[in-house]
Amino acid sequence: MGTSGPPPQHTLDETRTVFTQGDTPGRPLTTAEVADVLDCTEATALDKLEELADRGELETRAVGRDERIWWRPTAKSSAVRSSSESKLERAQFRELVESVTDYAIFVLDPDGRVQTWNEGAEQLKGYEEDEIIGQHFSTFYTENDREAGVPDRNLEAAKENGRTEDEGWRLRKDGGTFWANVTITSIRDDDGDLRGFVKVTRDMTERHEYEQRLREQKERFETLVREVKDYAIFLLDSDGIVQTWNEGARELKGYEEDEIVGQHFSTFYTEDDREDGRPERNLAAAVEDGRIEDEGERVRKDGKTFWANVTITALHDDDGNLRGFAKVTRDMTERHEYEQRLRQQRDELDELDQINAVIRDIDQALVTATSREEIEQEVCDRLAASDTYSAAWTAEYAEDHEEITPRTWAGVTDEYLDAIRTADAGTAEDTERGVGATALRTKSVQPVQRLQNDLAGEPWRDASLGEGYGSAVTVPLQYEEVEYGILTVYADSESAFDEREVAVMSELGETISHAIAAIRRKEREQTLTALQESTRELLQTETPTEIGDIIVETLTGDIALADAVVYSFDADEDVLEPTSSSFEAESELEQSVSLTDGTDSPVRTSFRDGETRFADAGVPAGRTGARRRMIVPLGDYGVLTVAATEQETFDDDMQSLVELVAATAEAALKRTDRERRLQEQNDRLDSFASMLAHELRNPVTIGQIYGQQLRTGTDSEAVEYVTEAFDRIEDMIDVLLVLARGREVVDEDSVVRLADVAREAWDEVDDHDATLDVALGGTIRADETYVRHMFQNLFENAVEHGGRGVTITVGELPSGFYVADDGRGIPADERDAVFEVGYTTAAEEGGTGLGLAFVRELADVYGWECAVTESEDGGARFEFTNVTAGESSR
Repeated sequence: MGTSGPPPQHTLDETRTVFTQGDTPGRPLTTAEVADVLDCTEATALDKLEELADRGELETRAVGRDERIWWRPTAKSSAVRSSSESKLERAQFRELVESVTDYAIFVLDPDGRVQTWNEGAEQLKGYEEDEIIGQHFSTFYTENDREAGVPDRNLEAAKENGRTEDEGWRLRKDGGTFWANVTITSIRDDDGDLRGFVKVTRDMTERHEYEQRLREQKERFETLVREVKDYAIFLLDSDGIVQTWNEGARELKGYEEDEIVGQHFSTFYTEDDREDGRPERNLAAAVEDGRIEDEGERVRKDGKTFWANVTITALHDDDGNLRGFAKVTRDMTERHEYEQRLRQQRDELDELDQINAVIRDIDQALVTATSREEIEQEVCDRLAASDTYSAAWTAEYAEDHEEITPRTWAGVTDEYLDAIRTADAGTAEDTERGVGATALRTKSVQPVQRLQNDLAGEPWRDASLGEGYGSAVTVPLQYEEVEYGILTVYADSESAFDEREVAVMSELGETISHAIAAIRRKEREQTLTALQESTRELLQTETPTEIGDIIVETLTGDIALADAVVYSFDADEDVLEPTSSSFEAESELEQSVSLTDGTDSPVRTSFRDGETRFADAGVPAGRTGARRRMIVPLGDYGVLTVAATEQETFDDDMQSLVELVAATAEAALKRTDRERRLQEQNDRLDSFASMLAHELRNPVTIGQIYGQQLRTGTDSEAVEYVTEAFDRIEDMIDVLLVLARGREVVDEDSVVRLADVAREAWDEVDDHDATLDVALGGTIRADETYVRHMFQNLFENAVEHGGRGVTITVGELPSGFYVADDGRGIPADERDAVFEVGYTTAAEEGGTGLGLAFVRELADVYGWECAVTESEDGGARFEFTNVTAGESSR
């Protein structure tokens, strides 16, 4: 089995050794036995045995029909050979026969009586030698064979022919039967006289039973084949002539058995296949390869064709000679038609896959795109780079669809773009009627399968033909009624955009439109976020210059306009001065000059009329590209001007953003102006309060001192009135200082016991028909003097408005305290107004409107939350929360 083995001489030595080893070196061996000892195939062993026999080193003799035995001549037999050849042969034969056990080998005399008996015969037939010698060999035949004269016929055949072979049932001594292969060879002397017969018998029962099973299986198979209807199964001879026919062949091909048997199988092939030699090639291939499978059209008897799957198998006999062919044909028409449809669909899908691959690339690019320009350029690049399309470009139309402006492109020449750009007013009507405008108006994809025949196409049709384009499709880019423009895609071939591709392009248009809308939405969100941040910054600004710098940065940085300038109005000089600008160099800033009344400038005109205007803008030094300027008045405070490049333009969204920024800036300028005025007013009020407190406190102090000295010997009641008046004036000074100067006059370092301060304040209240109920015991950190003034004002307010006999309660809250009464209460619509300076309902009784204003102001100073509501008894309830507690009360 390997590619190489031992040298030939060594192999012959091994073969010789087989006949010299063991107990009986001269014992004859069969080929199979030698192969087993050498551990090789029988063919290999046979080659070596024949070579040794040719050299005269081995003797051999045929045994039976297809077996041979081998033995090595003994020294004795070699010596005798020279004197008597016949004696040697007999001795050798006897020695051979006696040693064989696989075969019954014995000699018959000319009458058929047993003369010798070997070990194999004893094992096979069951007779001992002394039992069978002299008996007629017909003993081994069945009764039927003896009666039919089979033994005698066999001997006669051996006499005539020298040898005869027979197979049949034979009998053993015990009456059992076995299937025997028998060879009878006649033996003659040198004169040709019959000396007897050599009979060799071999037990072939197992083979016979196996062959019988094969015959039965063959019969069942042939019956099955005849009855099969789904397949045409039949035999051809070696020339291709039909030999058999089954029911499936009759139904499939339409021929009856007697019509087709004897005809050449090429009858089933089409004329073209017969002329091409296809039947003969199939038979030749089957002979060469053993089997061939073929598919193609075949012809029925009625001339109709069907798609057939054909298998032709070559049939050989045991000697390898070609006996014919087995042919199996199956009708595969339905499967073939199905596969054809699948192939067509697969081809279509392959084409769509190429398109979808481009679309997937585009989708991935859209995910990472950060601007509309990037989205549209990615789309054009991917489409133009594909194997399916040649070029692509996007453009936007004016509102009336009469003007078109290319935005992005790929795969197109500058000459072609110029042809689109020059579709000006002279061709406006054609542009409006063109494919792109139609796509936007109808909101549908517009394919042009043959540009050559599109005589009523776009004004740049001739340029398209000059580029070599065969067909085109125009896709509207729209989202929620917003038009972004069109996408036009070209292919070199005509009719490149069938219904499926149009559907794909429609989906692509929707995807692009969604992406643009998302980008626009994101940009708006980013812009609004920037505006919110700018607004927060504007709330912190203190000067108009700071406001101008912020909105210039917002417009040029966040909204990405080209330039921005803020002019501030100086009312005293009646001039607009440029105070904030995006220009970096002084030479650029010099182009924005001061504008006095009467200056012929759209900036001054916009400020005077209070209206937004548009104008062409000059190009700053060192910069290129045409610019458009938008001018927005900032109320009485100045003017904002912004410039955009040709590509940016001022669409509705951009105008709204600029106007929103301008309105925010105007509000900020108004706030700073108001805060400036308030600050000036507060400064004057603070100066006045300080002066008033100083001027009043000195005489009040002197009056209090002298009032104490007048108690003795003077009208005590009059002195008390004077003293109370001075004390009241001092309290009023404290209140006015808190109202005017707030936290500056408040000391927060002491711990105040609320219950004690409340009772002290109650002692200062005149009307003791009222009742005070103090139900708290905590402490807070505050200035005791001002807290006492607060309680006193709340108590006096309750007594004044609650009526005689009113009960006032001071109680605790989780984070503070409250003061409530059971009087008439405060109407809900007046509760906020009561804290305003000057608000009073008792002006005729001397009310100043400062008491509750002082309460609210003191609460604000300490960061308390102060609210007025209704008490449980229907009176007024003032609640103070978020109060900082002092030390725990004990």
